[in-house]
Amino acid sequence: MPRPVAGPAPGGDRARRTGETIDGETAFALRPRQIAAVAMGNALEFYDFVTYAFFAVQIGRTFFPSYSPSGSLLASLATFGAGFLTRPLGAFVIGRIGDRRGRKPAMLLSFGLIGIAVTGLALTPSYGRIGILAPILAIAFRMLQGFALGGEVGPSTAFLIEAAPPSRRGLYTSFQAMSADASILVAGLVGVVLSSIMDAPALDAWGWRIALLLGAAIIPFGLMLRRSLDETLHAADTAAPARPRHLARIVVPGISDSN
Repeated sequence: MPRPVAGPAPGGDRARRTGETIDGETAFALRPRQIAAVAMGNALEFYDFVTYAFFAVQIGRTFFPSYSPSGSLLASLATFGAGFLTRPLGAFVIGRIGDRRGRKPAMLLSFGLIGIAVTGLALTPSYGRIGILAPILAIAFRMLQGFALGGEVGPSTAFLIEAAPPSRRGLYTSFQAMSADASILVAGLVGVVLSSIMDAPALDAWGWRIALLLGAAIIPFGLMLRRSLDETLHAADTAAPARPRHLARIVVPGISDSN
C-alpha cells in the first residue's frame, strides 16, 4: 500500500490526514469548523460587498456631503470601486506569500487585513466631525479591503484543493461559492431588517455601521480557527519531485522504441 508523504498532523484539534495517497499527494480530513474557517474570508467579503451596496446612499451622505444627492451617491460608488484597483496587487503579493511561506500565513494575513478594513470603515467618523480626513480614510479602507480580498481567494482555494481527499476536491472547493451565496442572503436580510426598524436619520448616523460591524464580529473567531489549520503547501512540495521520474520511465522507452 502507498504511504503518505508526510507524517501525521500534530494536535488533536488540527486537520487530520486520511492516509489516502494518490499520485504522491496526501489527503487531509478537515473538520467542518476548519472548512468554515477557510470559507469565512470569502463570506465576509461578499457580506461587505452587499452591505456597502445596500447602504451606499447613507455612506455617501456620511463621507461625501453634497448639495446634490446624486453627487454623494456617485462619490460613494466611486469609493466602492476603488477597492477593485488594488485587488490584482493583493493577489500578487499575498499569493506569493502563500506559495513561499505557506497557505496558512497568507490566509491569516488576508483575513486580518479584511477585518481591519471593514472595522475601520465602520468606525470612521463622518465628514462633519473630521472634515476631509473622513473621505480619505474611507477610500483608504476600501483600497485595503480590495488588496486583502485579492490575496484571500487564491491561497484559501488552494488550501481547500490541497487539503481535500482526492475524491472530494470538488465538494471542498464548492464551499467557497456556498459561503458567498449564504453571506449575500444574510447581508440582504440584515439590510431589510435595519431599514424596517430604523428611520432615515438613524440609518444615516449609525444604522449602516451596525450592519458592517455585525460582519466584522466573526473576525476574531475566524482568526482563531485559521490558526488551528495544518499547512498543506509542504506536503505538495514533497510529492512534486516524484512525478518527473515516473514520466521519464514512460516517455524514454517510447522514444527508444520509435527509433
